[in-house]
Amino acid sequence: MQRALPYLMPALFALALAALLRHFLGSLAWAGLLAVITWPLHQRLVRRGWPRALSAAFLVGLLVAGFAGPSLLLFETLGAELAGVQGLVANLNHTGVPVPAWVTRLPLVAEQAEQWWREHLAAPGGVHTLIRSTVGDLLPHLSGAARTWGSTILANALYLFLTLLTLFMLYLHGNSVVHYMDRAGERLVPQYYPILRRVFPLSVRGTALGLCSVAILEGIVLGIAYAIAGAPAPALLGVITGYMALIPGGAPLSFTMVSLLLLGQGHSGAALGLFSWGAVELFMVDKFIRPKLIGHKVNLPFLAVLFGLLGGVSTLGVIGLFVGPFMMALLFVWLRAAPLREQSRNTTANTT
Repeated sequence: MQRALPYLMPALFALALAALLRHFLGSLAWAGLLAVITWPLHQRLVRRGWPRALSAAFLVGLLVAGFAGPSLLLFETLGAELAGVQGLVANLNHTGVPVPAWVTRLPLVAEQAEQWWREHLAAPGGVHTLIRSTVGDLLPHLSGAARTWGSTILANALYLFLTLLTLFMLYLHGNSVVHYMDRAGERLVPQYYPILRRVFPLSVRGTALGLCSVAILEGIVLGIAYAIAGAPAPALLGVITGYMALIPGGAPLSFTMVSLLLLGQGHSGAALGLFSWGAVELFMVDKFIRPKLIGHKVNLPFLAVLFGLLGGVSTLGVIGLFVGPFMMALLFVWLRAAPLREQSRNTTANTT
């Protein structure tokens, strides 16, 4: 009990501080992770004579451009496509949409589906009537969702600003932050802190390498698949898929939406082939390639990385992609060090 007393006050203070900053812990965590991942590049720029402020501003701007650039390109492309879609809808509303052949081949519901299509879409003016009635039914739900989305977007914009601001300050004063953390860690947990100090950056950078490498791979492979399947703008869709692959569920959402687009255009064979290939490719990448890349830097076995990723994502969301492998890396470092400690103790006992 006496040994625990010196740790009681710091633990209570840490809990109180976490409660005080609970709404901003995500911003602080992401800023810390990004700083750890990009710190070698920052140090390289400083060694080449860049001022710390200039290097910090350059790296923060590079991160913003890396994620905002494709979004702006997507919005610009969608703006041009929406004009074409509007003209297409107006033309279909004027002439009516004939019943496609695949509707008549639907199992069990082909007759009902064909009848509904003739009543609502095949007649001239039916598309406009259907859109107006659907929007009218959804309008109360859409207005409520818009208010919720508005507040969520504003909150996330604030968190993003705080993340970038914290990251900029970490670039400027990272050495001081590391110095204070080293002093605190060596004072509180002197036996284990050297392990934490060594494993944490290796695990975080290995996870970032695995995520980015897999995202690039999936963007290229699925972009080629989009081109083969005949999807519009396959290069742009491939870039979007690569960025979506950075988050859990992003890649399957991307190729599923493209498959539905092809299905809506009447290319059922291409849609089925694209979806099947995407599912197989995603299974191979997520279950074999990504764990291998992430576990390479910290020498983790395949199953440890896989369960670390799955457990981290299911418990903590996206940030769990980094927390899960880090905890697994600590576990295996301690497991591998245990026989060495036992051997050292036995040797000491024998010599005495």
